[in-house]
Amino acid sequence: MDLRQEKYQDIQDFRDQFMSVKKVCDELDLTFGRCESDARALLKTEGVSEPTEEQLEDALNHVEEEHHAIIFLYKSDRQRFGKYITEKENEILQKKDPFPKTVEDMCRVLEGWKNDNKHNRFSEANDGVAFATTDVVGSKNKN
Repeated sequence: MDLRQEKYQDIQDFRDQFMSVKKVCDELDLTFGRCESDARALLKTEGVSEPTEEQLEDALNHVEEEHHAIIFLYKSDRQRFGKYITEKENEILQKKDPFPKTVEDMCRVLEGWKNDNKHNRFSEANDGVAFATTDVVGSKNKN
């Protein structure tokens, strides 16, 4: 899963690419994000303390899908979606549950995301470098 969205790649194309890699992993039975303790914690918040095998499997699928949605966000183009990612991280610190729960939902959110970096690009890019001009000896305009 070293896949990353290319700079000018459409988010839908990236989603399709991401989902095809996920499908290959599923076919090869390579699973990640399927943590039983997370699934049990999710069921506990829903009031299920002794889950059946079916409830546990559903919770594992839910946790895995949520995990892939978060991975999809972090693999997306940071230049276009970095501000959105930062907002979501800040919402987590505020004990909010900000992330969409599926890759499709995350893709829909990113597709509609309006990046407002155009107004701040000069202030954010200022790294303290300044340039000075000097007169060249023998120039036509001597003051």
